[in-house]
Amino acid sequence: MENQSYSSSPRPADAGARQPAPAHLGDMLDSLSDGFMSMDRSWRFTYLNHTAERYLQQKRENLLDRDIWQCFPELADSDYGRVYRQTAATGQPGRHTDYYAPLKTWFEVRSFAHDEGITVLFRDVTCDHQHEAQLEFEANHDYLTGLPNRRKCMEVLSHAATEAACADLTRGVSLAVLFIDLDHFKEVNDACGHAVGDGLLRDFANRLLAMLEPAVFAAHVGGDKFVLLLSNTTESAAEALGHAVLREFVTPFEAGGRVVSLSASIGIALLREASESAETLLSHADTAMYAAKSSGRARVRMFDEALDRGMRDRLALRMDLREAFAAKQFELHFQPQLALADAAPVGAEALLRWRHPERGLLAPAAFLEVLLDSTYEQTLVDWLINAVCEQIGAWRRLGVCNLRIGFNLSARQLLATGLVDKILRIASAHDVSPAMLDVEVTEDSLISDMEKATSVLAALKQAGISTSLDDFGSGYSSLGYLVRLPIDTLKIDRSFVQALVVSEKASAVIRGIVGLARSLGMKTVAEGVETERQAAELKDAGCDVIQGYLISRPLPSHALAEFMQLSAGRRMPG
Repeated sequence: MENQSYSSSPRPADAGARQPAPAHLGDMLDSLSDGFMSMDRSWRFTYLNHTAERYLQQKRENLLDRDIWQCFPELADSDYGRVYRQTAATGQPGRHTDYYAPLKTWFEVRSFAHDEGITVLFRDVTCDHQHEAQLEFEANHDYLTGLPNRRKCMEVLSHAATEAACADLTRGVSLAVLFIDLDHFKEVNDACGHAVGDGLLRDFANRLLAMLEPAVFAAHVGGDKFVLLLSNTTESAAEALGHAVLREFVTPFEAGGRVVSLSASIGIALLREASESAETLLSHADTAMYAAKSSGRARVRMFDEALDRGMRDRLALRMDLREAFAAKQFELHFQPQLALADAAPVGAEALLRWRHPERGLLAPAAFLEVLLDSTYEQTLVDWLINAVCEQIGAWRRLGVCNLRIGFNLSARQLLATGLVDKILRIASAHDVSPAMLDVEVTEDSLISDMEKATSVLAALKQAGISTSLDDFGSGYSSLGYLVRLPIDTLKIDRSFVQALVVSEKASAVIRGIVGLARSLGMKTVAEGVETERQAAELKDAGCDVIQGYLISRPLPSHALAEFMQLSAGRRMPG
């Protein structure tokens, strides 16, 4: 601490008796909005104005002729003191802004040297600093949850990745990123309203903060997505944290007077190489999260190279979708259906195919998930309905294949506004009777909104369009909803058909399904029939129609017409 004079010049004999400033000068200084104080070469106060008294919370008569370092000892080793001493030593003006803890105030100071010592002008900038701090907080934090936002997350992740890359990654200790995505949050948001959705996000954020150790960084990076950063960790520890987060969803959430059950899918990526960037690491965790969703949701998945290849493949397909519709690369193949009673053709199921210019003919399993996760889903629905009706119209004009054609719709497609009117409008444009169409839906597509699904199915029935419940037995199979649904046909899942020859229980289940369907006024179609024995047992069980490789693989439109004409007299076993 420096409290001695900074000049060797002798102190005047009368220095202890400070002369008051002239009245007009004192009035002028007291009128300043800034604090004003001066010290002599021995660091003793020689003058303070009224604003300085207020800022320093001291009467000037208690400070005059006293050493500044004794009156305010915290200044001596502070940056303020450094600026004052530098101004006194060099004669150059100084400027500094800092927080002065004893007075809990941010001060901006400007110091000037003169022959008798130094003068300091200072002002309270606490409000300005708080405003800047608030702006900085808002720029780096999510307003809804109060957690750091994506911008701050990337800043922290970049810094953490740089530090981790400098460590020895071969020891198995690294930086882990956990990417959390709430399952089915959009459906909850749409059904319950955004206020309830916002409440759920806040509640989950609070649960996260309550369970996490202080060393874990948590961020809300948008929508229903959260990110956790865990430094100096291992793969097993990161997975353990992921499962701990999943357990937070065991207890339902309460929001807007509703009790809501949620789950989450979590992807984890560890920094494996020093060259990996923060963006790459977050992308890997995001990829692993989508893999967790694809494998059934409410899971934790660790990123690996196989996932990376899969994601690159998905991205390539997504890019190719831009050209697929314009280049007319999609087409329909049809799998015929025959009645077991007389082997007569009764219909066919339209199946989507993508004739990719490089990958060849692709079945839906290779691209449908990518397509439905893109902006082209509605384009697909419009194309599908139009393609089915156009083909039926073409067959009718040729006088061949006058059969009902079924096509599949997902839950989102079934519940889309205006679906029934759209189907009727397109059918009319191709001079196709609604009775020639059959809309196939799966059980899980109905469960998401049973009330609306029932309403749409009833509207389809009233319009003359038949409906089928696809893959029956593989999902919920609740008799309660089955009684309520205006369904015309139950399609027995292929897993029961394939088990027919090895399991008596499968045969009993099929008989039960057939009996249930008849009691509800529905017909039955067995999928995946591949052998004569399966067909015979299904006929014995009372099943109405079969579909599968025993009859035919899916065929192009021209081949289906030929097949149906040749199959008109075919007899089935039994």
